Amino acid sequence: MSATKKILFVDDDRDFLNSQSIFFSSRGYQVLTAESGEEALKLLAKEVPDILILDLMMEHFDSGFVLSHQIRQDARFKELPIVMLSGVAAATGRRFDQESEGLKKWSKLDAFLDKPITGKQLLKVIEEKTGAAL
Repeated sequence: MSATKKILFVDDDRDFLNSQSIFFSSRGYQVLTAESGEEALKLLAKEVPDILILDLMMEHFDSGFVLSHQIRQDARFKELPIVMLSGVAAATGRRFDQESEGLKKWSKLDAFLDKPITGKQLLKVIEEKTGAAL
């Protein structure tokens, strides 16, 4: 990786945030974390990440969609890759990744991935979306 890429993870699961921070920091990424949409917006007022990894269900069942929509309204983030993660499939059997094209168009997301996801799987997506390769 020529320049350090900055990843913002937004998720209400502290264990997930901690594990992603360790995994990606050890691979040369700068990792920012937020545990809520509000916290993410405050952070985005000061920082511009290279990619945003966003949980769907946080404060509310649709918090990720609402946050993504708010972020896309800001001209600074029109081109920011946004990847949404969700554990909905594990709980309901409904897999959003199988509806990814229509969902991405409607939500203006760059990717929608079902949890659980490994660090290596997520690394591949981040490298694809940011052009970063170690």
